Amino acid sequence: MNNVVVSMDIGSSKVSVVIAEINKKQFNVIGVGTSECSGVKKGVIVDIDSTVEAIKNAVEMAEQMSNIKIKSTFVNIKGGYCTLIDNKGVIAVSREDKEITEEDVLRVIQAAKVVALPPDKEIIDIIPQQYIVDGYDEIRDPVGMVGVRLEVDAKLVAASTTNVQNIIRTVQKAGLMVDGIILEPLATSTIVLNDDERELGVALVDVGAETMDISVFKRKTLIYSKLIPVGGNHITNDISLLCKITFNDAEKIKRQYGVATASLIKNDDIIKINNIAGKGEKEIHIIDVAEIMEARIQEMLLLIKNELEKNNLLNALGAGIVITGGGLFNIKGIQDYAQSFFDVPIRFGYPNYIGVANPMYSASAGIAMYVLKQKRASSVQIDLKKNVKPKEVEKDEVAVSQETEEVKISWIEKIKEFFADFF
Repeated sequence: MNNVVVSMDIGSSKVSVVIAEINKKQFNVIGVGTSECSGVKKGVIVDIDSTVEAIKNAVEMAEQMSNIKIKSTFVNIKGGYCTLIDNKGVIAVSREDKEITEEDVLRVIQAAKVVALPPDKEIIDIIPQQYIVDGYDEIRDPVGMVGVRLEVDAKLVAASTTNVQNIIRTVQKAGLMVDGIILEPLATSTIVLNDDERELGVALVDVGAETMDISVFKRKTLIYSKLIPVGGNHITNDISLLCKITFNDAEKIKRQYGVATASLIKNDDIIKINNIAGKGEKEIHIIDVAEIMEARIQEMLLLIKNELEKNNLLNALGAGIVITGGGLFNIKGIQDYAQSFFDVPIRFGYPNYIGVANPMYSASAGIAMYVLKQKRASSVQIDLKKNVKPKEVEKDEVAVSQETEEVKISWIEKIKEFFADFF
């Protein structure tokens, strides 16, 4: 089971868990679990206990679907809550014949991690931009080349220690270990964007329940990330307040009748729902709902546009803007309406794989693919409680026992495993 990965997206409205594997170079989803979550606000955990409960529920669903017992998981962190730091590492090639090895690459990456950070920040990832061998730059993989001096230009991903530790503590309280914390834009881009888009320049906008995570890629590298604290729940909340109905009723109306612009409404039908006080029914005009939604969606799109223009990024988006996440995805006419705000191509993206073909799984499925491409794995085992024959039980128990012996791997294997964290 060492090619299986478990990924978890802890979002403002739900926790999603995906169990996936690479089988014959094919990405396969073998388990999915989702649970509503009220313990996260604007991407930050504010109530550990309720978040733990949501994690347990999502994990249980994924375990039942996959017949696999989850022991550990990779978890996301929002891009807007991280800082990208440019840094350089330099080493001398160690071998006498001056051939660059994986150990040299590991050493130069370690050298790039040496940077002064505030005490409340810690490095959670490092993204190599290019390698330089004796002055020759734009090298993607220097292993096997010959040189005296090896350099790397890298971006360090620094996150708040408090945020990171709260994520780890919450997952641990749910009974799981944390295999790693993955920068969400890197993961989402792996499954939503294609290589041409990331090369030409693209803005990936992940619209969730309470946040919009804007990330810009150029030459296949993340160059900018920003979090805006506005999301799909703000549309629902506007409908709830202005129509004087409950949040749940407003969400149902948004999903069933919601449109991006009032111009799409041809007949001003009336929706009847129960009054909040419980006496009689309340009549709501669809045109009123459409106008409320259009005002908020317009604001959200303008916030995205202003952020890109402010940082001189809009004109650099050769591949345009890709919007994902569940905040805007299912609203009728949203793509045409969004296109009217930008002078670049607009498309809506989601994971195109069985079991997760929905924008709400962009982050969780993306984490799984990102990690599998790095040849990393989670700690899992066949659930012996479910539909397993006695002989298979004995075989799987041996396999699990062998997995526990991974702590005894040699120092060479440790180097390879660490190196795999970056490629």
